Amino acid sequence: MSNPSVLILDPRGNIAAGGKDVVTRHETYAKELFTQGKTSRLDLKVFSAGSSEKYSANGKNKMVINISKPTFNLYMFAKKAHKFININNLYVKLLVAGDPWESFWSAYFLSKFLNKKIPIQIQVHGDIGDPRWRRINPRNRVRYSIAKLSLHKASSVRAVAKHQAENLVKTFGIKREKIVVVPVPINVVNKTVALKSDRPKTIGLIGRIHQDRGIWDFIKLVRILNLSTKDFKVVVIGDGPSKDKFLPKLESVIPKNRIIYLGQLPESELRKAWKKIGVLVSMAPVESYGRVMRESLVAGVPVWATTSAGVKDLMDNCKKGEVKLLDLSKSDATLDKDFKTLLKTKVSSDFSKRFIKENNTYAAKLANSWISTINKAR
Repeated sequence: MSNPSVLILDPRGNIAAGGKDVVTRHETYAKELFTQGKTSRLDLKVFSAGSSEKYSANGKNKMVINISKPTFNLYMFAKKAHKFININNLYVKLLVAGDPWESFWSAYFLSKFLNKKIPIQIQVHGDIGDPRWRRINPRNRVRYSIAKLSLHKASSVRAVAKHQAENLVKTFGIKREKIVVVPVPINVVNKTVALKSDRPKTIGLIGRIHQDRGIWDFIKLVRILNLSTKDFKVVVIGDGPSKDKFLPKLESVIPKNRIIYLGQLPESELRKAWKKIGVLVSMAPVESYGRVMRESLVAGVPVWATTSAGVKDLMDNCKKGEVKLLDLSKSDATLDKDFKTLLKTKVSSDFSKRFIKENNTYAAKLANSWISTINKAR
């Protein structure tokens, strides 16, 4: 029998499709888990879903293993996971679900198939406890109802930010001691990469181009700013299902020669792109952590964002003025003034130094939360 394992279940294939950066992050988790669990020598394995299925005894030596095509059939994914575990004689001590929906119920069924009381930790990345989250679309309302059941069945819950954890307690009635707050570690450089002064007169939109991210409000903001000044540009980095509607709509508001669309960039290229951005804009109606906003401040670029748990958490940890709340109900003149003020704002290196130090501890904290969940279940 192989070393005991912590097993992450990913039936939708987000990890397998996440690219080198995501896999590298999980390799870091695996190293920390092996180091922290010195006596048990815990391994980390990910059962994910990809374009092709890979069943092989050699799979036991890999960390990310495709056992299925991306699926919403949680029962069948759990059956395939069970089959792979038996073929390769794996010893699973903890199941980690990447969300309270497909991943959790795959883990739940798998635990039943294994006939063992294996603890399950749910990873909650979005701020699903914010009432605005379930009002975004019908799918979220359904997922909210499912989460009410799954979160209480989990042995532990991993949140990514303090205010997000508070919303989980308030909305779902989860005991606070059941929640561990561990942000997702970011691969950051050890120094500011953007210009500290004379930054370009641009606003940046970075991330998934989807209506849930407030992209139509972003276009409203561009239209309002364009009434006062026509010498700023817009930098868009990312991709998503709404891209083909979003970019033409943006071009109807300002000329195409004032739009810089860079597509989806790997982390190494994104670090270079910060020099093109004067102010980062985030208009997501609900944000649990705000990874890109933190990367922005580390890069020396101020943030203009709509209020959310993630923004509140960020404002608690940076200097006044480096993050400004964005409210489209303000007058056009006030919004233009806020934009110009942010362009002149210099982001202190204090945030970057503190964040990099804390960021380097997140992988170890997550590994420790897994070990703690296993120990509590004994």
